[in-house]
Amino acid sequence: MAEHLLVRNATLPDGRSGQDLLATQGRIVAVGPHLAAPADAEVIDAQGFLLSPPFVDAHFHMDATLSYGLPRVNQSGTLLE
Repeated sequence: MAEHLLVRNATLPDGRSGQDLLATQGRIVAVGPHLAAPADAEVIDAQGFLLSPPFVDAHFHMDATLSYGLPRVNQSGTLLE
C-alpha cells in the first residue's frame, strides 16, 4: 500500500464535484480541486463518482442486542433518554 493516496475528480456528498482527496498514512489530509500529488502517491480517477464515508456502521453495543425494549424502546433516538 502506498503511503499517499490521491483520489481525483470525485463528487462529494455535499454536491461539490471535481474534487480531489489526498490521504497520507490512511488519514485524509486535504480536500479540494487540483491538489498536488506527492511523487510516490497512488492516484485513482473517480471519474466524477461519489466519494463518501462507508454506509455501514459496524458499531453496536453487545449489552443492548439481547435487551431490545427493556426497560422500554427509546422514543427519541437519543442517548440521554
